[in-house]
Amino acid sequence: MSTGDVAVAQWRVAPDHREAVAGVLAAGTQHVQLDVGGPGRGPVLDDTVFTDLRRLGVVVDALAVNRANDVGLHRDGSPSPECLDLLLATIGLARRHGVPAVHVPSFRASAIVDARSFAATAGVLARCAGEGGADLLVLTESTLDADDAVALVSATGASTVRVVADTGNLLDAGRDPVAFLAACRAHGVLAPSIHVKVPADVRAEDVAPRTRAILAQVGDGDVLLENDYRGRPDLLAADVAAAYGRDAAHRPSLATPTLDPPTLQRTRPTEGASR
Repeated sequence: MSTGDVAVAQWRVAPDHREAVAGVLAAGTQHVQLDVGGPGRGPVLDDTVFTDLRRLGVVVDALAVNRANDVGLHRDGSPSPECLDLLLATIGLARRHGVPAVHVPSFRASAIVDARSFAATAGVLARCAGEGGADLLVLTESTLDADDAVALVSATGASTVRVVADTGNLLDAGRDPVAFLAACRAHGVLAPSIHVKVPADVRAEDVAPRTRAILAQVGDGDVLLENDYRGRPDLLAADVAAAYGRDAAHRPSLATPTLDPPTLQRTRPTEGASR
């Protein structure tokens, strides 16, 4: 596929893994990113789910540990043992089933807000990278700007840590996604897949056209679709089709009027509502 693979975030379709994957397959793609679940996050992902998905030909591109946003990667400036245990268990699950990446979000309880939380997060990511080995990527996502995100990867001392660029979260945090992508790519720390979703304040009727504009802007390469598809199989199918049909020759700027430039002016950090 010339435009790259198109994956869908399972938790944005349904909390149940099998139900969500059925919707993703019906929408026209076999690629998915799964959340490991847990209290407040849906069923716990286990080996039996992978057995079922393998029979369907599903490709799991990454495992997300969204519960880290509830538990917290750090506490009082130190790595959280509870969250670290969850992450290491997820890495074990990923390695058993050949999943190439584990996504570690840093929002809400895991937000990086000062030097102590920065250092603690770097320590957690370094431990995960050491446990994952050379064949597993550890993906980090936060409200940091590009320079600080690059510095975070550097602080881990690990070559397998990568920065996730999420268009919606970046715009909600007042960042320019195009500049963020360029900076992380230039430093060799950009995650393989760009997360594509609209900012939080986009009206429902504007989600589809805004998503298409963003897809055109990010161009070729792998993407993860992360709009809210709960109860919206029509939107999911349309976004998958648009992602596979990207035309890299006509890329509107994310700052054009059709993309709501006031969004770019906000400076409040995103609270990771989608996670």
